[in-house]
Amino acid sequence: MLAALLAVSFYADVLPILERRCLGCHQVGEAAPMALGSFSEARPFAKAMRDAVVSESMPPGGGMPAAEVAILRQWSARPVAGSPVRVAVLPVRPVLRGDLTLRMAEPFRVPAEATVAYQHFVLPTGQEQGRWIQAIEIRPGNRRVVHHAVAFVRTARSEFLRGGKLSVEDEVLGTYLPGEGVVRLPEGLAKWLPAGAEIVLQMHYTSTGQAESDQTEIRLEYGVRPRERVYTMSVAQWDFAIPPFAKAYPVEAEFTVRTGVRVLAVTPHLHLRGRSMRVTAGEQVVLDVPRYRFDWQLRRVLTKPVTLASGETIRVEATFDNSRNNPRNPDPSATVRWGEQSGQEMMVAFVDVAIPAGWPPTEIYRPKRF
Repeated sequence: MLAALLAVSFYADVLPILERRCLGCHQVGEAAPMALGSFSEARPFAKAMRDAVVSESMPPGGGMPAAEVAILRQWSARPVAGSPVRVAVLPVRPVLRGDLTLRMAEPFRVPAEATVAYQHFVLPTGQEQGRWIQAIEIRPGNRRVVHHAVAFVRTARSEFLRGGKLSVEDEVLGTYLPGEGVVRLPEGLAKWLPAGAEIVLQMHYTSTGQAESDQTEIRLEYGVRPRERVYTMSVAQWDFAIPPFAKAYPVEAEFTVRTGVRVLAVTPHLHLRGRSMRVTAGEQVVLDVPRYRFDWQLRRVLTKPVTLASGETIRVEATFDNSRNNPRNPDPSATVRWGEQSGQEMMVAFVDVAIPAGWPPTEIYRPKRF
């Protein structure tokens, strides 16, 4: 047994795992609270790393291979550096050409301890002509306080934040989630930014125990007219009431497409009581997260897009754990309904679909007339 422990070292065995699975977030300036790129940085967190992978709370999505879990368990029992000492190879981050950069006009002050309501910042694009968007990056100024961000397109006729609600045209242009950087669409696909549109940047801030500030920016790269337009739709259920102490309360939503689409990607969104989510497009399961965590709201790009014909349905099934066994549950005795704050709940799947470039997204929603 001792020989096996001695055979496992940080630089020979552990660091390659961290480079593959962890250093996208666990590096200076990223969302994770500690860097793990060297022995001196990782050594104080050896047992915490072991516990996180054994419980599948990390990496996001869980499911680290058993052989890698065994290495981290062995190393945590006797953390040694080993040799040769080397600098970590950080994940290569995609870059984009900043054809348009928009930034919050002023820093937003995040209090040390408070529940911060969702903040909305309107960023005029100043674009006199419509543009196809090939890549987008939402870049937080302070990743410690940004739980997530959503960039909506708001047209001149939109009522969003003008006394009305989001409409079909108020599209999700892009999102920021911890661990996610540049989103680049494949060749032949692009999003549409209409002339004169504004970007509404919706920010979800979380306090860290000390007063901080953030000034997030959005960077866009233009592209050429594509074969297909990518449109992000929301399949959601707003009308639910999760009873007190419920262990696996089901909530469902579905949407029937009114024209043919190709499903490209899915992003799940639940809050602290979220337990699972499953999304089906037609007869195919395109997302299955049996053990959902609030920190895992990553965009899942389908390896092979799923084609839906007019009249087929996207179905979302979620469960919520409002019991005392949920360690993140702020109040098991509460009846929980839809709301923006983490102590409330949301049930929504953001679904990226492809439609012909010349079609407006209303075609997805509007029954055909013959």
